[in-house]
Amino acid sequence: MNTVPFKPKVYVKEGCPFSFKLLLFLAESGMTRQVEVIRCNPEAPEFSAIKSRLEAGLRKPATFPTAEIEPDRYRSDSDALLEHFASKHQVDINRLPAMSFYLQTILPQLLRLHEEDRK
Repeated sequence: MNTVPFKPKVYVKEGCPFSFKLLLFLAESGMTRQVEVIRCNPEAPEFSAIKSRLEAGLRKPATFPTAEIEPDRYRSDSDALLEHFASKHQVDINRLPAMSFYLQTILPQLLRLHEEDRK
């Protein structure tokens, strides 16, 4: 019997504003020690293998961030992951000043820039 408690694995992609959103939440809420953060560099040789493993766990194309929230149970979508971890640890996202600042000012600008690049 395994007596070591499961530690969720959070996969964040370098340069991804949604991965940063989750990482910021985890840091500001003090949860970074309760999860294992796996930083994924899209230029690294192992990135394809990590992405394939996540796709197998998600049973759909992988997006970032993705987390293994329980053994062999994966979830993606930054908002869903924020809600999951906030609810599980009783954290009010609106009471986190850096998180609120990012969500209200920086993230909307990044999304607008991304949309402009797609035109």
